[in-house]
Amino acid sequence: MSRGTVVVSAGSYHLPFQRLVDWMAPWVAEHPEVHVVMQHGPSRPLQGAENHDVLPYGELLELCRSADAIVLQGGAGGVMDMRAIGRVPVVVPRVPVDDEVVDEHQLIFTERAERLGTVHRAITREQLWSCLDGMLDGSITTSAPRSEPTPGVVAAASVLGTLPERLPLRMRVARLGRSARGILFGRRAR
Repeated sequence: MSRGTVVVSAGSYHLPFQRLVDWMAPWVAEHPEVHVVMQHGPSRPLQGAENHDVLPYGELLELCRSADAIVLQGGAGGVMDMRAIGRVPVVVPRVPVDDEVVDEHQLIFTERAERLGTVHRAITREQLWSCLDGMLDGSITTSAPRSEPTPGVVAAASVLGTLPERLPLRMRVARLGRSARGILFGRRAR
């Protein structure tokens, strides 16, 4: 009998995230009643989980919508996807050790995202396990409150939602010619 579902995604990045698999393995072994779905990418599969190299995007989002807990690498794309579907995941940032990632951008991003309340950040396996236990027992939130867009977002959407005027034919032909010369002759178009 299942006591919840946990979706874990190491992302679709080309570098393995073996540390996430290694941190999840003891927790999964201690919680055989929890259904764990793992998108492991180039990392090795997680023993005791339903494993997938890469899930189709829509399928991954649907699993996350219905999951009791979500664990992601610390990339901005996954965090924004979870925000869009109203979920607060626990994130484990990749670090520039063992070829997980090239720099510390995920550490910086997840620290700021946690301050904004969009994620629960785990930088130790004990923090990850505590977050998972709390998400499953309901003591840690997994749903994001609905928020209104800020004035800046409203203004940007207004500008981006308005199509620019079409350039006159003479100008479009001139630009096309410059681009073609740049491509054909290796010169930078001006």
